[in-house]
Amino acid sequence: MNDLSAAERCVKCGLCLPHCPTFQLTGNEADSPRGRISLMQLLDQPDTNWSPGLFRHLDQCLMCHACEAMCPSGVPFGKLMDTSRAKLQQHRRDTLWQRVSQRAGLTLLTTRSGRKLTAAGLSLIRPLGLHRLPGMPLTARRMLRMLPEPVSIPDSAPRAALPAARGRISLFTGCTGELFDRETLDAARQLLDRLGYTVEQPQQQACCGALHQHSGHPGHARQLAGRNLQAFAGNSEPVLTVASGCCAHLQQYTDLYPESGNFSHRVTDVLAFLADRHAGDLAFRALPGKVALYLPCTQRNVLGTAALGEIMTWIPQLEVTTINPDGGCCGAAGSYMLTEPELSARLAEAMVDKVIASGCTTLLSTNIGCSLQLRGGLRQRGVDMEILHPLTLLGRQLA
Repeated sequence: MNDLSAAERCVKCGLCLPHCPTFQLTGNEADSPRGRISLMQLLDQPDTNWSPGLFRHLDQCLMCHACEAMCPSGVPFGKLMDTSRAKLQQHRRDTLWQRVSQRAGLTLLTTRSGRKLTAAGLSLIRPLGLHRLPGMPLTARRMLRMLPEPVSIPDSAPRAALPAARGRISLFTGCTGELFDRETLDAARQLLDRLGYTVEQPQQQACCGALHQHSGHPGHARQLAGRNLQAFAGNSEPVLTVASGCCAHLQQYTDLYPESGNFSHRVTDVLAFLADRHAGDLAFRALPGKVALYLPCTQRNVLGTAALGEIMTWIPQLEVTTINPDGGCCGAAGSYMLTEPELSARLAEAMVDKVIASGCTTLLSTNIGCSLQLRGGLRQRGVDMEILHPLTLLGRQLA
């Protein structure tokens, strides 16, 4: 993880520039992929100037993988950025408050006890109207505008096993999904149960570690990966995910952690699993009308969109309009929406314009972070649109 030699594969051709959301916003070469690679190449130099600008330009990368997906030289930009941020972390001069708030933020979202505390806190903030107080920090106010009503986090308890007509599969629940997107997890179980699978949900599983890995804390990410490898050990059954961001990171375990064996090969997105194995096995009620579809960066640039496109044709009479067919990022990008609120808000605003222009009343997305980001942007415009995972829509229309 400390090797930046792959940066030498970048020939600085500039083909990535039109695909980089931050470069399109700022027009600054240092905010482009090739500009950032030039900065990465300075990190191993003994006379590196650890200036605020160096941190800023690398921190402002969304890790959207748009540049990597089209790079003719195959530069592994995501891995290079992970390594660079880990190096930057060693030279940061954050205040005590910055360090504590970052650690607290990750803990509140990525641990079971933290999620329970978050759910309890949000259940008090809204009824009391505390999020409307004049002194509420803008970042906190923006975050509260994004969030749906949280659900209570259940105590750890195994689900009753059903007869395995087709076999067993394991479901990766994620962290924020368990708190803010339980309906999607329920829909996944519903569809898989209908197909005859026994759905197991290991209670020892943890956050996938993507937030920690991409924010310069690979050691903590490895600890979380170790918990997941242990939780899903002992069998070779598929591990299914509902969030594109989690799936993309879990599929990197084999590259990141030699001890993971073939774990990554077991991981697949639920939509891809259904499309590959069960096309035509389920019947769905017709749904006349049009819905909007937002393609998250991890879905477009890492996992691919073929399965998602096929799944959407399973609901008769449903018309799907993709709001970002030519790319573009909503600015969520994991914790980016909180750490880089200005750029994140500008990206969200442009995407919200497209959502509103679609004329749809329902928006679909395969990533919970993108759903939260777009919900916040729509609410700021006074638009209360239902935002769903495609699985939830499938579950609702299941005949």
